[in-house]
Amino acid sequence: MRQYGKKQGLRGQITVFISMILMILFAFLCVLMESARTAGARWYLQMAVSSSMDSVFSQYHRELWDRYRLLFAEYETPEEIEQDFAGFLLPYLETKNWYPMALEQATAEEVVRATDGHGAYLEKEILDYMKYGIWKLDFEGDGVPELWDYEREAEAVTEMAQTYRLRTRDVWKLERVLEDISGNLDRQRTFREQGLSSLSSYDGAGFRRAAERMIGELKKIPGLVRQYEKEADKLSAVLAADRQEQNARADRLSAGTAAALDEEIQEYEAYIAEDGKRRQEIRNLESDSAGQIQRLEALIELSYEVEREIEEWEDEEDEDGDGGEPDYESLWRPVRNGLEGIVIPVLSFAHGIQDKQKEGWLKQVEQLYQEGMLGLLVPEGHLVSEKLASTAELPSHTESYEEGAGSGSMVDHVLVNEYCGMFFSQFCSGVEQKHVPEKREGQKNLKKTNENSGETSPGAESVNTTQGDIAGDGTKLETQAHVLDYEMEYLLFGNASDRENLSDAVHRLLAVRSGLNLIHILSDSGKREQARALAAVITGAGSITPLILVTTFFVMSVWALGEALMDVKGLLAGKNVVLLKTAEDWTLDVENLLALGRDGTLKAGGGERGLSYLSWLKILLFVEPTVRQEYRIMDVIQLNLGQGKSGFRMRNGVYQVHMSGNVCGKYLFFSPAFVENLTGNRETGMNLTVKVERRY
Repeated sequence: MRQYGKKQGLRGQITVFISMILMILFAFLCVLMESARTAGARWYLQMAVSSSMDSVFSQYHRELWDRYRLLFAEYETPEEIEQDFAGFLLPYLETKNWYPMALEQATAEEVVRATDGHGAYLEKEILDYMKYGIWKLDFEGDGVPELWDYEREAEAVTEMAQTYRLRTRDVWKLERVLEDISGNLDRQRTFREQGLSSLSSYDGAGFRRAAERMIGELKKIPGLVRQYEKEADKLSAVLAADRQEQNARADRLSAGTAAALDEEIQEYEAYIAEDGKRRQEIRNLESDSAGQIQRLEALIELSYEVEREIEEWEDEEDEDGDGGEPDYESLWRPVRNGLEGIVIPVLSFAHGIQDKQKEGWLKQVEQLYQEGMLGLLVPEGHLVSEKLASTAELPSHTESYEEGAGSGSMVDHVLVNEYCGMFFSQFCSGVEQKHVPEKREGQKNLKKTNENSGETSPGAESVNTTQGDIAGDGTKLETQAHVLDYEMEYLLFGNASDRENLSDAVHRLLAVRSGLNLIHILSDSGKREQARALAAVITGAGSITPLILVTTFFVMSVWALGEALMDVKGLLAGKNVVLLKTAEDWTLDVENLLALGRDGTLKAGGGERGLSYLSWLKILLFVEPTVRQEYRIMDVIQLNLGQGKSGFRMRNGVYQVHMSGNVCGKYLFFSPAFVENLTGNRETGMNLTVKVERRY
């Protein structure tokens, strides 16, 4: 029976159950919230390190960008990068928010610098700028391989021409031996005539003196023949070696040019042919001279016998007293007949140099070309820079790189060359700037005239300087600080002085222009005929002989040199020169070529049409290894930016950084104390590692 009014005992199962469920729910909610917070912390950390790296890379070298439009940060050591990175990251970590974290370590795992990668990173920066820069190509991309071929062919032709000009000098040296032989034969004939004259007056002593002189000349013949043989054999061997060198150049020559040059080379080989009539005739002189010496010695002995007979006859006459005279004519006739029977040959072929004056003038033109004197080629009133630079610490000297490690892209090379033309000075930067005020004044006057007349003249709106006058940042190159004035020339040759670089540039341009000019002459029948006519005058030959043909090539080659001298002087004066000349573009005739050698005065060639000095430097850069050019670009930048107290070094220019950071975070919604008790791990935070990479 139920009892009322008496309190029953309470059971706690439901309360405990609900408490456990709530605890589990709250723990689950905390875990979810902590998980979400942890994910957010990771994203926050990633955003923080990305922003920090952006801040690090925002510290690019300002002057490097202002002057050269290149983005590199300046850091000498990885520790400096780590310090800056940590400095930018700490404000994010110290902010009071849902993501409390502490930076334990920041490490720059990899730092890529401007001098790394065989210049690839500098090239990347240049190309990135050139994609968006405002510029105009001197050469279309599809025409660059043709320019490459022209430049290589021109230098190959110049090498060949230089070699065979030396061979022409060797030929002339051989001709001088022939002149000596011919002079020897002439003297023999003179002494023979003297001997005959003495015999006509029955002068035995006079005859013997003439005969002895003839013998003296005849004894020289074997030595002269041997000298001729020696020089001829030497020339033959050298020509064979030259032929091998020319064959090695074949891949640099077009088919037409190779055929024309081969035709000229064959004339040299024909001149010195071993079985030629010319050489055999010289050899015969040696064998003939021995017989003639014996005959003359016999005639001398016979003359003594004749004189003894005359003396004996005179003695007998004195004893007999008849008073008659001996028959002198009969007595001396055998001697005279013997002397008349000695035939002194005349060389049957044209030989020697007749007009040595014109020969000397041509040699003088060649000498002017070889010296490439800046005093002759630099425009009047323009002084050659004497600036010097210390190159020991420059990247091209301190860094190791492989010249063949570039991308090999011709289009990229074109853009790099255009960049160099925009940002680096060269000889004509100053020459052309001199004319800018004059141009502006002329334009102002022209504009006023047109305004009065109500007309507008093309080009009267503005005055444009050449591309080399204005740097990429819009400032005039000569207003900026330059350690070297001829920076483009330095990119080509890398010498420590402006004078050396300009001199090398002039010689290189002369080589290219002379080769292209010779190609034109070889293709112009009119100029070839003029050269052959001058060669005929110099040699004195009345018909076409191997000597004339060999001398003709020398004339054509020197003519090309003279035109090249005028071309380069015109380029240095700010004029233009076309790549491949036509008859209308040619400026130097044969008469003025001789006048150039005679007087040593040179006029400037070129005109309004064609390529400027800067464009020709770009052509020369096409055949240079891109990697070497890029390290010399670094040289110039370091020289200019490293002046004074800045101490800028390209090796400190940072292009890319791989950074890692270790961060310790705190739990907010979940305290793993019981987990720590179970596992024995007393660490109260979570360790996060984050990696980030940035490049320009």
